Amino acid sequence: MIIDRYIARSVILGFLLSALVLLSIFVFIDFISQLEDVGKGDYGVLQAAVYVLLGLPQRLYMLSPSILLLGGILSLGALAANSELIVMRSSGISTVRITRSVLQTGLIIALLVAVIGEYIVPAATSMAKSYRAEAIEKKLIFAGMNNVWMRDGNRYINVKQILPDNVLHQIYVYELNDKRELSTIIYADKAQYQDEEWVLHDIKRSDITETGVTVAFEKLMRLKQLVILELFSVIELTSQDMSAQDLLNYSQYLEDNHLDDDEYMLEFWIKVFTPLTCLAMLLIAMPVVFATTPRSGGIGQRIVLGILIGVVYYVINRVINHLGLALNITPVLSASMPLLMLIAVSFYLMKRVN
Repeated sequence: MIIDRYIARSVILGFLLSALVLLSIFVFIDFISQLEDVGKGDYGVLQAAVYVLLGLPQRLYMLSPSILLLGGILSLGALAANSELIVMRSSGISTVRITRSVLQTGLIIALLVAVIGEYIVPAATSMAKSYRAEAIEKKLIFAGMNNVWMRDGNRYINVKQILPDNVLHQIYVYELNDKRELSTIIYADKAQYQDEEWVLHDIKRSDITETGVTVAFEKLMRLKQLVILELFSVIELTSQDMSAQDLLNYSQYLEDNHLDDDEYMLEFWIKVFTPLTCLAMLLIAMPVVFATTPRSGGIGQRIVLGILIGVVYYVINRVINHLGLALNITPVLSASMPLLMLIAVSFYLMKRVN
């Protein structure tokens, strides 16, 4: 339908404009915060700019509900201010029909945001942290998309996945002899730093000599040095940087080891509900849009209102999330409660508009 395409174009343009404005502000703030590290090692202005740009997917994902809210208020508010929504409603198109068209477009954007959060954010964030660490520490050889290379004297370490709390998965250790020839290859399925040493599990060790290769299997191996902890701390992903699948896997690992997994399950459910939060933000923008008339004020007022709603929701959301952790509330409940409140307020305001 022509109306659907017209509304969809307005919502998409509003989203892109809001994303450009908000991301530009945060890019500037992030870049300024990196300037204090410029000059350390090989970390210069160009490296700081690359690091900030690699962090853009994370910023877009975190700000997506607020971007959709502000974009909806601006774009659809402009239609209302120009009396276009009034004409639509006078032509027999109900507020429910208009809202449905808006939410259809919002659903597509929300799904794209979910894909960014699941696949692009972890890879880009890992690459950004590794790139920064390599420039400052000068100890990291290569890193990107959960594939990190490090050097420790004649030992080269390749880690396929780094998780919080000093946990590594799929580790390859290549050792060279004094002639710089490969002498030993060690593979471990998992490693964790405990009691000032690295504990490796499910090991396959291959010793290479002039007479051939000797292979041995071990359940456990302890190494005093594997990954430098100072370097580890700057390249590991936090719970907010991890994909939903990684959060679920790591939570299962914590549960299997009788450790507290509430923080990671909470972040998992937040990621699950983020697309719905984007839609709820668009929904709560609709009463504001329908209340807009050519005499109700300019674009400045709508921008202030959108930012105010976004800030209030962010504060309430974080407070409920942290209270949930402190009071041992089920993560799915503390993650969904702000969303349910937002939806309830949206429906209440929509009923008043109708």
